[in-house]
Amino acid sequence: MTSISGQFGHRTINACLVIGLMSVTTINACTSTASNTTLNDVSIEDLSSNSSETQSESAIRLGILLIDSATSVHERYTPLADYLTETIGRPVELVALNQDSQFIEVENENLDFISNNPLAAVQIQRLYDTEFLTTLERPKTGTQFGGLIIAHNDSKIQTLSDLKGKTAACVDFETAAAGCLFQIYHLLENDIDPFQDFASFIENPSQDSIVLAVLNGTIDVGFIRTGQLEKMTLSGLIQNTDELKVINPKNNDFFFTHTTALYPEWPIAALSSTDPDLVEQFTNALLRIPDSHPALGTANLTGFLPPEDYESIHNLIESLQLRSWDAQ
Repeated sequence: MTSISGQFGHRTINACLVIGLMSVTTINACTSTASNTTLNDVSIEDLSSNSSETQSESAIRLGILLIDSATSVHERYTPLADYLTETIGRPVELVALNQDSQFIEVENENLDFISNNPLAAVQIQRLYDTEFLTTLERPKTGTQFGGLIIAHNDSKIQTLSDLKGKTAACVDFETAAAGCLFQIYHLLENDIDPFQDFASFIENPSQDSIVLAVLNGTIDVGFIRTGQLEKMTLSGLIQNTDELKVINPKNNDFFFTHTTALYPEWPIAALSSTDPDLVEQFTNALLRIPDSHPALGTANLTGFLPPEDYESIHNLIESLQLRSWDAQ
């Protein structure tokens, strides 16, 4: 049992890799309360995609896990909600969710549909029997993504073994898929326990900040998702990626360089309480959205495809004993 410093708050996880490649390791990793993203002063009611009539009982409630702010959820997904409203003939209301409220809203059956990262989506499915309807398809990467372990290009770190004794940061020990847990799982598969073998391992809720910390030498190693470096380059946060290197890169034809295995992208799921006829209409509307529809570009999507196989996420949850790991 590895204990992580109490400076990260009161929550814990048990991470236990049950594979023959290494002995079983159980981890108690305390987490930062700062990683619980707030709704940034925008209430759920403010995120209605349409007029006040959207608040009626006939509104279809679509929950979206926020990754930065509730405002950005509204900006990215309102055109999609408008398309669904027009196609189905009922108003679609957007509900911004944080890491905690997504579980509460599903448990209380306050939503009809939900889209969130695959880790949370599978955890909720295991707990509340949601049904995956589609998987999001993104430009250049399709329906898959993964995680990177990065270091400064001048660093002597070349291999995974070189990570021992180094300082590192990731987004959240419990909830961040490609920003933390994909990499933890990858390291444990290679006989490296970051909670024991790193000189320090901390949380930083901003992937931008993690990249900048690696560049300025505040930390040796950072965990980020595929596409993060390219996004920062496009936004001007970094000039290029020449000063960074990816540790243990996979040799395949995936568009972005990555360290970990690839996992399925965000799904859209229906709650078990959602009317089956509505589920069918909603699914058909998503699968049949025209390739040229502007709602796709606004949401950084190229379309929706039938759901991918999420067994790899189930395996990760069970192996690391994350939330829902023992759900029947």
